[in-house]
Amino acid sequence: MTMNVLKGLLTINDSDPYVDYGAFLVEDKPGDMKNYSSLLKPSAAKPQKEVSFRERDGVKVPNKLVQRWEARDVTLQFCILAADRAEFLERYSGFVDMLRTGIDGWLDFYLPELDKHFRMYYREASDYKQLTDFEGEVAGKFTVKFREPQPSF
Repeated sequence: MTMNVLKGLLTINDSDPYVDYGAFLVEDKPGDMKNYSSLLKPSAAKPQKEVSFRERDGVKVPNKLVQRWEARDVTLQFCILAADRAEFLERYSGFVDMLRTGIDGWLDFYLPELDKHFRMYYREASDYKQLTDFEGEVAGKFTVKFREPQPSF
């Protein structure tokens, strides 16, 4: 079960999750780009200081606006492949544990295709879906939400 095309597409803390855990970014259907859409979505602007005067329309804001950005959440979908049930459970457990603990809690995602790093931490996992039964090759898919406190976009 070697899918060399999946090697090197993503590193997390300088490790390839496909090599270490059989894990890779996955989409719901061909042509979807939900993972990249989440990674590249610009963060929201922080609110500007405003003063509202009852006797005036609207609000007063400074003549020079300084834009700052909110922290953002990034949601990624992963799939884990394994040759059998035992390997799947070992890979799944190891991958989830690595995502939860990181290095001092931090995860450095690097996507060579974008030549971009994202420094995030684990928030929560959801939407686990078993893609095969536990006989023979095993695959499972799940969604993970991360927090990027200092947004890169």
